[in-house]
Amino acid sequence: MSDQMHVLSMGVAFPEGRISNQLIEELDIGTNEEWILSKIGIRERRTSLPADYIKSSRNERPQEAVAVAQDTAESLGKEAARRAIEGAGLSPKDIGMVICNCCTPEASAPTEALRIAKGLGIEGEAYDVFTACPAFALHVDYLANFEAEELPEYVLCISTAVLTQNVNYNDRSASAIWGDGAAAWIISPRRPGRLKVLGSFFTADPLRCDAVTVDTFGHFDQDGRAVRDFSVRQTVRLLRNIEQDFQIDWHRDVFIGHQANRTMLAQITNNRKIPEENHWFNVTEIGNQAGAGAPATLCMNWDKIQKGQKIVVAVVGAGLSWGSIVFEGTGI
Repeated sequence: MSDQMHVLSMGVAFPEGRISNQLIEELDIGTNEEWILSKIGIRERRTSLPADYIKSSRNERPQEAVAVAQDTAESLGKEAARRAIEGAGLSPKDIGMVICNCCTPEASAPTEALRIAKGLGIEGEAYDVFTACPAFALHVDYLANFEAEELPEYVLCISTAVLTQNVNYNDRSASAIWGDGAAAWIISPRRPGRLKVLGSFFTADPLRCDAVTVDTFGHFDQDGRAVRDFSVRQTVRLLRNIEQDFQIDWHRDVFIGHQANRTMLAQITNNRKIPEENHWFNVTEIGNQAGAGAPATLCMNWDKIQKGQKIVVAVVGAGLSWGSIVFEGTGI
């Protein structure tokens, strides 16, 4: 059913707080701006935590972060969803289904999808469809497995996370990576929109699930080098297959990857010879927003989409899992 699906609109939300490279350098954890820019390529990150809290506590007890946080995954997800609904010219009563991805939920029940739907006054069914970083691909591929008549006219998809609340700010690598944010998009199986879904794919390898972990009341942890190598190799594989199957022309078409860090993305674009102007990203100013990063990047470039242009999304992450989407601009 994927060739009948369209994305009508998108929305993003980021907290006001910022973590600069200078702030990380002031933590005196064995890093500086030069190292961060050369190894990770991120200049600034959005955070739901006050800077004073990060400086004084290093977030050594993540359970205390919830009490001082200025935003939650729910509040960011709700704001991104509100903007997506308004962008499609809809009201909450028009939404027939909500699916949400969140790797930093406030509780296991009710789910983030249910809480966000309640906050917006949505009465349709709502549940979580979760995989952390590759959520954009998972949500689109999940919906593509339905027949058009099985879905409501408007489906609201959300990916939201506040991972800075799970960062150990004594860890120089984790401190430099993460940002908070949310993205939302409206999919319709019947109404045409600016982006048509040409194809989607998602899969996972459960045997490697321990490579990336986020404990509910603990810190983010990963096997950094192994995950980075996997991410680059798997994204390149995804792109090679898509180039062959969809006749991609990188002088016209656009690549959006998982917003893990800038240097990893550069490895991928250099391998596939993707021009800088056709590589859209936001990680340098927002940080790694987990599953929100790729859709947020697309949303932030929404007005640049050209008729006939293909937008290739290839995302990887915890699970380990990976997936892709190929969109085409309709000119709407």
